[in-house]
Amino acid sequence: MIIWKKANELLQQNQHLVLLKVVWHQGSSPGKQGFEMLVCEDGTLWGSIGGGRTEFQLVERARQMLATQNPDFVFKKEVHREDDENTSGMICAGEQWVVLIPMQPIQVAEVSKLVNTTKGSLTITSQNWLYRETTLETPYHFNYHTERDWSYSENLNKKSRLYIIGGGHVGVATAKIFQNLDFEVYLYDNRPGLNTFEQDTYADVKQIIDFQKIQEHIISGPETYIVILTHNFQSDAEVLECLQDVPLRYIGVLGSKSKIRTMLKGMLEKGVNPTFIEAIDAPIGMPINSITPAEIGISIAARVIGVRNAT
Repeated sequence: MIIWKKANELLQQNQHLVLLKVVWHQGSSPGKQGFEMLVCEDGTLWGSIGGGRTEFQLVERARQMLATQNPDFVFKKEVHREDDENTSGMICAGEQWVVLIPMQPIQVAEVSKLVNTTKGSLTITSQNWLYRETTLETPYHFNYHTERDWSYSENLNKKSRLYIIGGGHVGVATAKIFQNLDFEVYLYDNRPGLNTFEQDTYADVKQIIDFQKIQEHIISGPETYIVILTHNFQSDAEVLECLQDVPLRYIGVLGSKSKIRTMLKGMLEKGVNPTFIEAIDAPIGMPINSITPAEIGISIAARVIGVRNAT
C-alpha cells in the first residue's frame, strides 16, 4: 500500500502519474509479480519493478505517456533471453509482463478510498482498476487471453509488517533500511521525548506505548515480524512475555550472548512457555561483525529477509 499512499499524496498535489505494475513473471526476471513503481509528472520515481534496462525503458515509455496525456493502459511483455526475437536485451532467463496505468488527479477520491482500507483486493483489467471487498485465496491472480483481454488481482493486506520495539539509534537505522524492503514499518517506544524517535521519518507508524499493553498494538499473523531493540533487558523481557501467545512469523532480540542467556533464564524461571523461548531469535541479526547502528540494521534486515523468503 506504500505506493498507493504516495500516489494519493501526489494526486492531491494535482500531479499526473503512471503506475507500472508487474502482473506476471516467470523464471529469473528482475521484477516479480506485484512489484510496482510510480513515474511522476515532476520527474520523480517511487518504487521499482526490478531495475536494469527493462525498468529504464518502461520509465521512458511512461514519461512519453505523461507528455502526451495518453489515457490508455499499455501492456508490455518483457522477455529476458538472448535467444528470443522479443528479447529485452537482458539475459537473466526470465519474463515479466508489465502494465502501465495512467492516473489523473480526478481519480484521487478512488485512490484515497483504496488507501484507507485494510482488507479486500485490487483488480486491474486492460481498461480500468477497481477495489473489491472480497479477499483472494492467494496473494495474486492473473488471467490472460490477449493483450487487450486480461485481468490481474492482488490482496491489499499482503504486505509484511515489521514491528520495531525500541526507537533508539538502532531502531531508527533499522526502520530506514526496511522502508525500501516492501514492509509496513511500525516503530514503538515507551519513552516520551526521545529525540531519535521524534526525528524518525522512516516508519509508516510510530507511537509511544505502554509495553505491558503491546499486544494491543500488534496485528498478529504469518506476515508479522518483530524485532526487539529496547534500551535494557528488563524491557526486552517485558515485551517478550506479553507476546508469548501472539501468533507471529518471527521474533528476535538484540543483545550480547551473556545478556540473552540471563534474560531467557529469568523468563523460564517465571514460567514463560519454553516452546516460545526456543522460537526467539537471539541475539538477532546475521554475523557480519556489525558495529554501527546502520550495520546492525543491515544484519537484522538480512536475517528477517532470509526468514520471509524461505517459503
